[in-house]
Amino acid sequence: MPAEPLAIGDRVGDRYVVRGVLGTGAMGAVYEVEADGGERLAMKAALPELDDGGEAARRLAREGNALALLAHDHVVAAVDRLVERGRLYLVMELARGEPLSAIVARGPLPPRRALVLTRQILDGLEHAHGRGVVHRDLKPDNVIVTAAGSAADPYDRVKLLDFGLVKLLDDAAALVGGGRLTRTGIAFGTPAYIAPESALGRPVDGRADLYALGVMLFEMLTGRLPFVEADPGKLLRAHVAAPPPRLGEVAPGAPFATPAMEALVGGALAKAPDQRFAGAAAMRACLDDAFLTVS
Repeated sequence: MPAEPLAIGDRVGDRYVVRGVLGTGAMGAVYEVEADGGERLAMKAALPELDDGGEAARRLAREGNALALLAHDHVVAAVDRLVERGRLYLVMELARGEPLSAIVARGPLPPRRALVLTRQILDGLEHAHGRGVVHRDLKPDNVIVTAAGSAADPYDRVKLLDFGLVKLLDDAAALVGGGRLTRTGIAFGTPAYIAPESALGRPVDGRADLYALGVMLFEMLTGRLPFVEADPGKLLRAHVAAPPPRLGEVAPGAPFATPAMEALVGGALAKAPDQRFAGAAAMRACLDDAFLTVS
């Protein structure tokens, strides 16, 4: 029988106490827990009705394996993994802050702030990709933004989280297991941010994350997505075949629509992976050039 949902005050693994629910998704729930030493952490578990050793549980195990390979300031850190009464729990750093989606919902960001956030995301992606880890569901909901909070250090900090759809490549797959969890030809990701190759169910690498980041940067700058369709199927087809609008088309006369910024966003949103930036470092170099052209 599946386990019951965790309740406030429940103890897990005899060392964590549930203090709250941080969120519930299609396949899992995330709780705020307190460790015996007083540290507050996040704990993720497959939903009880799905926690039967099937795909949800295997994805959670894959996420834990992937996070164990990573250690970076802009990636949420894995802390612990435990099994209790047959149920797997993944314990992670608790990233305090606001999701990027909430910030973007209030309107366009100042161009330099958008670029600073994008650069930090690129740093985290470069670290992950270098270890064979592709996020595959990068979107504003999966980026937490925290303010440093002092006059001496007033800049935002980002944390990438929710590696539930992670793809493991090469050595990472060999090290922790990279077998398929679902059938070939299935699209993974969120339709608004999905790369064309992923929408087509084709193999992906880190360049799919760069495409998603290009969509996010477009949204941060203009306040809207490059492709807007109510029907998910039409949205997927737009990512696959429709040319993305230029910044200057969506925001005529905007001071951020410089040639260098157009090259940055356009390079990330190229349809074919081999026409995009070769990796996060190449995109970051283009971003640094674009940063000098906006205020």
